[in-house]
Amino acid sequence: MSNVKVKLPYDIISIIGANKSIEKESRILIATELYREGEISSGKAAELAGLPFEDFINELKNRKMKIYSMLGISEAEEEENMAKKYLI
Repeated sequence: MSNVKVKLPYDIISIIGANKSIEKESRILIATELYREGEISSGKAAELAGLPFEDFINELKNRKMKIYSMLGISEAEEEENMAKKYLI
């Protein structure tokens, strides 16, 4: 994995919270946004966020985001059913 340095204004750090890991929160924010935009699947987003799939689905739930799929119909239904187990 490549590392990239990014300069962030202190305001962003204070909004995220000084007690939280900026790297972890940034990964989650980027992964959820790429997922929301349809650029990556939920599985890939979970991987990029550094979270188990179930935890990523919970992140989507906490952020009131819809679960999308870039898969075929049968695969999408399977992914939706898997996600529903964790949303209840």
